[in-house]
Amino acid sequence: MTGSHGPLHLIGELSLEVDGSGVQVHADGADVRVVAEDVGAFVARVREAATARTGVAPGRRDVGGLADTLAAAGITAHLESPSRPVAVAGAGVDSPAGALLLGTRRVQPRAAVVLVAADRGRWVIGAGAATAVLLTVLARRRR
Repeated sequence: MTGSHGPLHLIGELSLEVDGSGVQVHADGADVRVVAEDVGAFVARVREAATARTGVAPGRRDVGGLADTLAAAGITAHLESPSRPVAVAGAGVDSPAGALLLGTRRVQPRAAVVLVAADRGRWVIGAGAATAVLLTVLARRRR
């Protein structure tokens, strides 16, 4: 966020546990990285906390609002597992896949766990699995 003090600049390290799995948060300048050993559990607990706070489960509009807030502040947030990137949100992100799957171009999904966290996620994954099965059956019939 720019103001009389200039752009937001973050510096810090935080380690915590979520359901017995480690989560590390690293902030350097406008870049924030969250590395969760169990990304699915981390996303589920964040959703539970948001639901407890507001009484309503967060949906696509909330994901877009968070991404827009990050972008307005000039922050790029990365969610990762120890072995791969899961999603990027905020400043500098322009994702057609995010627009289609999550309702915002400011989030670039890179793993299925992000889709499961979205309202349409289970449907998208189910449809993808059904399509894969159908294509496999059709390919075998042609042989």
